[in-house]
Amino acid sequence: MALSLMPIDEVERQFQRLQTIKSSSLGDLLLYFKNQWMHGVVPIHMWNFHDANHRTNNTSEGENVVVVHLFHFKVLSFIVYILAYNLRFATRLSKKHPNIWSFIQLIQSEHVRFEHISIQLDAGASAPKQSTKTKAFQIRFDTLRSRYIKKEINANELLSGLSLLIGKKKK
Repeated sequence: MALSLMPIDEVERQFQRLQTIKSSSLGDLLLYFKNQWMHGVVPIHMWNFHDANHRTNNTSEGENVVVVHLFHFKVLSFIVYILAYNLRFATRLSKKHPNIWSFIQLIQSEHVRFEHISIQLDAGASAPKQSTKTKAFQIRFDTLRSRYIKKEINANELLSGLSLLIGKKKK
């Protein structure tokens, strides 16, 4: 959902609006979203990326260096560790049923890797270059955000624009 890109103060109201215009087939999904993400264990400020500089999930896929310039750096670095399991842990572990010692060793080596990356970034190393597709997305997002801030579009139109932006068919 595009709610993660909406301003935090608009998320609740736009979610309520989505609930009123939903089709009956989305009822279970919206109920889950409400219980888990709107009023659940994960606060909105943890999953909302309206003001974030880094919005992709590439870090969880193990493709890019972890670059997170957000306020809750320690919490997000832990989340990135958890999400990195998707690809990086699976390929580095390379065992279907690892024992606890190989898993602990892998966690330790990932911690050292993350610390090295953090030191390099603190020392002024540059982040990986953005792809053309990412740059185009960012330009479109910035345009929508700017138009919303200038009151050229309202919150409903912003949510529609963001939905079209992230819901675009992939080639």
